[in-house]
Formats: sequence, C-alpha cells, structure tokens
Amino acid sequence: MDSPNVLRISSTLKGRSAVQPVLCLKCGLTDILEEKLKIPLINEAREKALAIAAQQQMSVLEHKRRKVTGTLESSSVRVAVAALGLSRIERDALYRPTKYPEKLKPVDYSIEVSMPEYFEIPEKLSIPVSATSKVNSKAFSEEDHQAVKATDKDTAVELPIKFTPRYPGCYPCQILLQSFYDIRVYLIECVVNTDSAEAELEFVTPAYQAVIQDIPVSNMSNQDWKLQAILEGHCFYGPPLIYVGPGETTQYPLMFKPIAECVTLGKLILQNETDGTEHIFGLKGIGRKPLALDHIVIDCQVRQITQKVLMVPNYTKNKLTYKVTSDLPMVAGTPNLTVEADDTTAYTLNVSAWKRGIFKGVISFIVEVEEQQQSRHNSSPEETDGEQALQKLSTETSQTVDAANTGGNSSCCKVWFSLEINCVPCAPERTLDVKCAALDTIGIEIPITNPTPETLQLDIVLMGAALSGETILVLQPKETLSYEVKYSPASTGTSEGSIIFLSEMVGEFWYALKLTSEKPLPTTLPEIECELGKWVRMYIPLLNPTYETLELEIVNSNPGNFSIETDPRKPLMVAPHSTTEVPVQFCPSALGRANHMASITFTCPQLNEWIFHLSGVGLIPQPMEPASISTCIGRHSSIIISFKNPTTEDILVDVLLTDQEQTICPLSASVLHRSSSKEFAFYLPLKQTQAIPLPPKGKLDIPVLFVPDTMKLYEAVVIVHVVKENGENWPYDDPAELNKELKSITTSENGEIHGICWIYPIHGIPEAQPYKSAPAVVCCRARNRVEERVEVLLTGVVPGTTAMPAAKNVMITTKIKTPSVQDELQVTAGFSTTDEFLYEIQYESNKVKSQLESSVAINLVQKDRDAESGIITLTFNIVFAPNKPMRNSATLVVRCTTGGVWKFPILLLATEPEVDDVINIEAAGLNKESVIGFRLTSQTRYPEPFTAYFLPGSDPEFVVLPQAGELLPLDTIGTRITVGFKPSMYSKKHKATLVIQTASMQWTYEINGLPPQTTSLTASAKVVSTSGYMRSATVRQRNFLRENLKLITTGVSSPVKGAPLILRTK
Repeated sequence: MDSPNVLRISSTLKGRSAVQPVLCLKCGLTDILEEKLKIPLINEAREKALAIAAQQQMSVLEHKRRKVTGTLESSSVRVAVAALGLSRIERDALYRPTKYPEKLKPVDYSIEVSMPEYFEIPEKLSIPVSATSKVNSKAFSEEDHQAVKATDKDTAVELPIKFTPRYPGCYPCQILLQSFYDIRVYLIECVVNTDSAEAELEFVTPAYQAVIQDIPVSNMSNQDWKLQAILEGHCFYGPPLIYVGPGETTQYPLMFKPIAECVTLGKLILQNETDGTEHIFGLKGIGRKPLALDHIVIDCQVRQITQKVLMVPNYTKNKLTYKVTSDLPMVAGTPNLTVEADDTTAYTLNVSAWKRGIFKGVISFIVEVEEQQQSRHNSSPEETDGEQALQKLSTETSQTVDAANTGGNSSCCKVWFSLEINCVPCAPERTLDVKCAALDTIGIEIPITNPTPETLQLDIVLMGAALSGETILVLQPKETLSYEVKYSPASTGTSEGSIIFLSEMVGEFWYALKLTSEKPLPTTLPEIECELGKWVRMYIPLLNPTYETLELEIVNSNPGNFSIETDPRKPLMVAPHSTTEVPVQFCPSALGRANHMASITFTCPQLNEWIFHLSGVGLIPQPMEPASISTCIGRHSSIIISFKNPTTEDILVDVLLTDQEQTICPLSASVLHRSSSKEFAFYLPLKQTQAIPLPPKGKLDIPVLFVPDTMKLYEAVVIVHVVKENGENWPYDDPAELNKELKSITTSENGEIHGICWIYPIHGIPEAQPYKSAPAVVCCRARNRVEERVEVLLTGVVPGTTAMPAAKNVMITTKIKTPSVQDELQVTAGFSTTDEFLYEIQYESNKVKSQLESSVAINLVQKDRDAESGIITLTFNIVFAPNKPMRNSATLVVRCTTGGVWKFPILLLATEPEVDDVINIEAAGLNKESVIGFRLTSQTRYPEPFTAYFLPGSDPEFVVLPQAGELLPLDTIGTRITVGFKPSMYSKKHKATLVIQTASMQWTYEINGLPPQTTSLTASAKVVSTSGYMRSATVRQRNFLRENLKLITTGVSSPVKGAPLILRTK
C-alpha cells in the first residue's frame, strides 16, 4: 500500500527461521490512524503450498517432464492436489460438464484482530473469485516477500482499519481471515511517538568548560539499530549518528560547553530508523561564572617594572573587544583588547609594586561587542551561524553537531586570570649592626627626611620579635626627624631584623639590622646584713619575657654562706611572661664582710648564663628572743639551748648562767668567771662550763633546769662566750666603729674583739598544782545560748615583788545564771587587787578549737584579794552558744603578770536541740513513693559541706537525698533537700528523725508518714427493686455454736469422713 504513514515493510527471512512479513505504520499519540489495507484475491501462500504438495507426489519422470516444460506449478497441478481435500459430491460437481459456466461466487471471510481495543476492523470481508487472476509465481522467489503490496484493483480488495493509540510505543497486531477454503494471517505494527520529552537533563558548568553526559541506548532486539540524533539548543554538541548492535548498549555522548554565563534550553531527539521509534530528551544548560583560565605567578621587585604576557582567547564567532579591569592597583596595561573570532591575542601586563609582600587578585577581560555599540543607533546585535564552533569542536569529537546553528549572544563573555604577585624588597638603604645583652634594652636612631612639598605619613613595620617602636611617623614638608627603635632581646644569639617605612607617595624603603644578643649582664643585688649565728632570707627575681618556658640549672659558688631553697634534684621552671622569686638564705660565718660573697648562676639554652652577685655582712650578735619554761612549784623542768659554731674556726666556749641585773653593764673577763650570789631557781647541769672546745659548724646543747619555789616570774640569762682556740682576736672591718658599751663582745687591751658573746634570756613561769576535783560544767541545749559566772581562786599570788609561800589548795566555784539576767561587775568587801591577769581557754586540739572558738566567749568581770590570806578571787562570765550537740573538755588558763600560771578544767556540754520543724508526708499508696522537698543554706557567706542522715530508731520507709553535698552560702536560694516516703503497710505509724549536719551547725527535723486521705461517700444507700410485690420478713440470726453441738458425725469436707464427734465408751 502507498501511504505516508507506512514506515517500512519487513522482509521475509530465508530458511527455517522464515517469519511472516510485517507492515509497519506510524501514528501520533493524539492522532487517529485510518488506512485501507490491500488484501490480494489469491492466497499465494496457499497456492504455493499446493504446488509443493503436488511436486512431492509426482514420480521422478513426471517431475522431470514438467520441469522441462515449466509446468511444475501449473493450475492443473494445484487443482489436483486441492481436489483431494473435497468430498465426493463436491468432486463430482467439479468434474461434471455443464453447458453454461456458473457464475463465480465471492469467498466470505470472518475477521479477528489480536488488539481489538486499539484496532477497529470490519468483522467480515468478501473476496471475489476472478477467473483471470493468476498466481504470481515470481513473488515466491524474491528476497523481500511483499504479501500485502498490491496496487491493481483486479488483484486485491481493500480492508479498512482504524487505529486509536492511548500510550506511546509499539502496537503489534495480528489480523486473522478465516473462510471455508483457506485461512490468512496478516501482521501489522503501529509505532506511536510522543512530542513530549522522556527525561529532562540539566547541565551546570562554568563558562568555557565542557561537561559531557553519556546517554545509554540499549538494543534488546535482534536487528541492528541506526539512530539519528537531532539536537536543538545553543552550546549543545553530539554525534549525528550512532549504531547499536543487537543485544548491545551504546553511550551517546552529549556535551554542553557554554561560552558565557547563560541559561540555554534545548532538545535531543534520537530517531530509530530501524523501528521508527523516537526518544526525546529535554535539555537545560546553565553556564556559571567562568573559572580562571590560568593562575599567573609574577615575581617582581619593589619600585621596578615587570612585564608579563597573557594570551587572551576568544571562544565565540564574533570579533570581541575586551575591557580590561583588575583589583590590584600595582598592575597596569592597555584598557582595551580586541580579539578576532575564534582566535587568541597577547596582552602585555605591567607590574610595579610600591611595597613588598605577596599580593593576590584577578585581571578580568569583559567583552565590549562592536555590534552592541552600533545597536544604540539603528541596528541589533548580529547572531553567529555556529559553523566555526562546529569546525573547532570537530577535532575533539568526530562529526559533532551544533544544536540549532543559531549561535549565541556574546555580550556577556568574560575571561579572567588569577594573579599572584611575589614582590621582593629592593636593596636596603643601610645595614646596621646592633649588639645588646639579653634582657637589656638598647635604642636605635634613624634619621628620616621628607623630600616632598607635602605632609608625608609613613607606616612603619618592625620585623623582629625583640624590636619595638612607633608604627606611624608623620613628617612635614622638608622636615627631618629621628626615628627610635628599641631592641630588647630575650635570648642570646644572632638574628636579622628590618625596619620598613611604607608610603604610597614615596614607596618603600627599609634598613637591615644584624642583631647580636649576648648573654645577660651580671646583676648585683643589694648587700644584706645578718647577725652572726642567725640567718636571713632574700629573694632573686627571675623575669622571663619570652614565649618559652625557661628550664634553669642553678650553680652556687658559695653554698656555705648562701643556700638556695629549691629542690636540687629538679630544674627550676620559669613560665613565659612571668617572674619567679628564688629564696636564698644568708648565714654569716664571720664578723663583717669577710668572704660573704657568692655568684648564683642560672643556665639555660635561651640565655646561656644568667649571673647574680650576692654579698652580705656579719653583724655582732644581739640578745636572743626570751625562751620560756614553766613547771609546778616544787617540781623541776628543763630546757635545751642549742648553740652552733657559725664560724669556720676552732673555738673555746664558756657558758655562764646569771641574772638580768649582771647583763646591764658590759661584760668583762672577770664577770664571766663569777656566778650570781642570790638564791637562784635556774641551774646548769654541765660538768664543764669553761673552755669547751668546739670545731667549725659544731653543736653544743646546753641544758638549763628550772626549780621554782614561789609563784613569781623568774628571769635568767645564759651567756655563751666564744674565743678562738689559737688565742687570736676576731677580725672586723673597722674596729674604730665598735661601740665600747656592746654587751656581746669582749675586747682586748688594744681594743680589738677578743671574744663574742651570745646572750639567751630565759623566763621561768611557775604553775599552781593541778586541780584534781570535778571540772566546772557549762551546759546548754544546742541552738540556744547560756551565760554562766565562774569564780576561780588564785593562791600564792606574789603582790608586787614580795614573795609568799605557795598554797596547797586551789578552789573553783561555779555560779550559774539564767541567760536573761544581766549583772554588772560586783565589788566584794575585800580589797580590790591591782595585779594584772591574762586569761584564755585552751582546747584539746586545733580542730576542736576551730569548732568552738565562735561558740564560746569569756571575759573577766571581777577580781578581789583577801587581805588576810592573800587569795585572789576572779569572776569570769562565760557565754556558750553551741550550734550542735557536743561534749568537749577545755582548760581555763590564768597568767599573772608578776609570774604564775593557774589552770582550771571546764566541761562544755551541748545537749540535743529542739526539732527545727515537723514535716508530714502523705503517702501516695502502698509501695509508691511520695516526695517532699525544702531548701537549706549554710550560716556563713561560703559554701559548707554537709551530711544528711536519720537517727537510729527511724523507720526504713524514709529516704533522704542527697545524703552528702554542699550547702550554698547565705542569702542564696539554698540547696534542695528531698525526703521520700514509701510505705509498705498502713497499720503502722511511720516516724523518723532527720539530721542535717555541717562542721559548725546542725538541723533536726521530725518526719511523720501519714496514710493517704480517704473520701467518704455522701450518697445514701438504696435498693432498686423491679418487682411490684414487696413483703417484710424478720431476719433470724443463726447460732452456729449451738448447731455444731447437735452434730453427731463429721461433714463431707472433714478429713475423717463420717467419724463421730464424741467418743462413747460402753
């Protein structure tokens, strides 16, 4: 059939794999295809089959004869075979001779289609039988068997078909024609293509950069595919044809390469010339800002012009004029550059930097199209034809196709290069050599002149960690100033620095510095003085101005007189930007300056050596601080005076025990050899007190016994007199400066120092006999306050300087007064004493003292002396305000200024306080916990640790959280304490006592666990009856005991069935 809707007619394959020819038609998705098929009058396939069947039944001779005559497929042969399938009646009617030939009747065919929902065909077709129709025997021998192609009206009839597609794709359909004589099958195939795209592809790439997307095309048929590519859209490229073999997958390379920032829409149509199908892809190309064509690195020198050539391309098919811009002020060149179409032009870039450094920026070439400039008058921009782009890309992809050949607008074309300019400084104006000691400072002055007629401002950059100075210098026209830089090195060594002056007006000029840092200069500390036999402490300040930690090793040149109080096994660490003070003890070994000098050297890699010079002076010893000794009257006590030979000489020691009166005047040799003539309470139990030899740094322990007999203060002096063993005098820097009235030296006849004395004053304090009766008890409930009057009796007090024998008994009485009574000082009938007394309360330990010191106060309110017995009565007011329960012993110690100590025991007792609050917790249910919380603060301005616990006897159903922690300070929201209650039964009263305790305070809470509240029913009970008849009846109460007594046997539920309840004996 001849129709524009015919795609092709498939050919018949040879051999056993021969298939029925297929007529392929095409149709749009929204169209309705109406065609008329040409059905031949003769079923040539049937006639061919009859001929083959007849040939198979011929003899060899008959087959050979007919082959020679060319009648192998004659009508007589086919009829003979066809007659075999007729009945005898039909066969007789066929061969019966008739006078007139009968009129030929058409053959009626019923028609069936395999896809009736898409194809509409008449149900019946009549094919006339023509006597003139002949079988086309030649058609059977052609390679392309066209079974349905017929143009003559005498050889074919028309079969109308109507095809209505619903979806794009291929619709194969089989048309079956059945009649009494034969069956015909015709195959048609309708290909439906759509105008919409099957997929959308989006390409995003910078301008001038190509991006390629491979589109897979799979051929699942058994025929070779030839696909033609139709590409629409600017800047899209791809091959015009691709071939896909049977069972293969071929990639179609689609490339997008924009020449400017743009958004381009396009379409790709892949037409399959083999089966007529089309595949449509929507295309969207986005050209982003172009990337730098190259990264250009330019090396140049300050105040020198350097040229660099850039090759600027033109990717379009227009002649372009670029406008050149850059964000770097030190680059220059022509402002415009013209580049021919599809060409590259050199651009010369001049670089002239006025200061050193690395500068990064860009240089851009933005298009100025000539057509755009002319469009202002009377024309519009011309469009390129795209042929040059096609030729250019043909070297990369063979036979590429430009989409629409419409070209693009080049008005937004832009190319740019990234620049990196490394500008090195020019030669320095001058090189300066600078030397300075580490940790010291030196100034560097540089004269600067302004040669311009305008005010010049110079920005100054100092290269070097140890350099400091102003960063801005302003000079008036023709003015000369001296710029000063300070060099303060923090470590030794050599380094290089520079002073850079910057100005856009005059450019950059600089001075090179060769810096040399030497080791720090030695530091001499002030001279220190110390008495011979003692030591003093001084500190060496170590300042670390660096950013590194200094690890110092210490070397001491004179450890005998100067000792460093650091751990010698570890190095000394000095943190960055800090000062560390190193303690040093000075202990003189002679009078005067002598050899009291030392060099303390600190070594480290940064500073090499850091030296400090120390010096000291040994002074004549002065009397020592008094030493005290005490004991009870009639008993003895001892004290040891340890004397160490501070000198480097062998000495002879004389020890003398005397009273204070003999030390008022200067000592002489005669005084040292005589003892006190008065009765004395001190004794020296030494076997040898004269000329005791002692080596250098040797020690001598001198015991002193104290045996008092009266309650007064005893004073004595132990004098240690030292002379050289060889009899020489002690050297001194300037003997003329010696004071002749000094008590610590003895002089020779020529006025030089012959002996040195160390004077040790001793105070003997007698104590009263310890009180053996029960202590005075001060009792108070915790969290309350009580005041009590305590009277103590002092016996044996010495009035003035008159001694009185010691009394045997001491009494103490306690008078308790209520806190509300405020009594004034009462004077008794006796004589008021004028002796002064010192008193204090001593505790068992420092821990107890810290707890009770704020809770106990004492003051003396009255003192009286009995004229006859001399007994003094002291009345004290003791205030006791404990914060928590406690029981501690203390001692009231009373000292008399004339001598004597009395001690009285006191018992401080604080009982349990009243509960601070009662907390009732209502249960939430059995085995369900209910929680109540409150907040508590410490009683000070600081947080205090606490513990929370229940007293023994509390029910275990209560729990407190937290059990330990820290109470927040006063005037804060406080720490939250929670108490939980989880009962396991309701019939028990649950109680507990909660205690929260700190070091100085205690709170007590009574906790009650209450059962949950029950709500009573308010509605009255009633009975609802549906029966209309009601009668009253008397309820008779049963007496179960009486009924049980009447039973004679057990019931069924008894373990012993039917046993009698009462045993009867006959």
